[in-house]
Amino acid sequence: LSLIDSPLNYFSPNHRYLFNLIGTQSYSNRPPVSSTAVVQINLQNANVNAPIFQPANQTFSISETAKIGTIFGTVYATDADNDGIIYSMSSSQFSIDSSTGVLQLQQTFQSSPNAQYSVVVTASDDGSSCLPSQAACPLFSTSTTITILVTAVNKRSPQFLNQICGSTVSFYESNPVDANITTITVFDDDRGENGQITISFPSEQSRTTVSGLRNTAYSQFYIQQLLQTSTTRTAILRANISFDYDAP
Repeated sequence: LSLIDSPLNYFSPNHRYLFNLIGTQSYSNRPPVSSTAVVQINLQNANVNAPIFQPANQTFSISETAKIGTIFGTVYATDADNDGIIYSMSSSQFSIDSSTGVLQLQQTFQSSPNAQYSVVVTASDDGSSCLPSQAACPLFSTSTTITILVTAVNKRSPQFLNQICGSTVSFYESNPVDANITTITVFDDDRGENGQITISFPSEQSRTTVSGLRNTAYSQFYIQQLLQTSTTRTAILRANISFDYDAP
């Protein structure tokens, strides 16, 4: 007997085969004679397949403010030999449950975490399909790369630099229109859109003081915003009119 269709699988479709073998002897001077024998072939399970991730190369998301132990996903692998599967990963930032494939945050993120992480996850079989009498049981493993996206959270307020808050700025009345009165610099350590800074005067509703008097000085100045550089944005406060020190 020889195998003409491979590979065999202990679990599908069968692991026991029955055959009728017929042996025939022919003669030149009389009719042939034959005998029939029933042959049973039993397959023995062996560890020949590596685990397969279902699916591979997944993408997960987690908030940058997540706490240690936060679960953000699960990887899953199957084994055609019906072996048990052991999961592992190469990361100190994240961890994986070796038996379930559940992904967790191992360490809190730093103030400015990476926008995404690429982590290698490995599924290894435990060789439980090997026979006790088998001297050396081969073990197989498969690796996949998962992508973990860290979603930004707006958790910091913009901060004015150069101690401009509460300070007094002086300029000469001879300064022309569009004169540079002072420079304003603001810093925000949030990432992405959450770190985009706009420097402007208060809204119309907030220009009225507690005593009910409206601040009318805003129209005399305007703010020229410069392009934001990384986490910092600079604006120039300029004169919108010509000033007269003696004017009321």
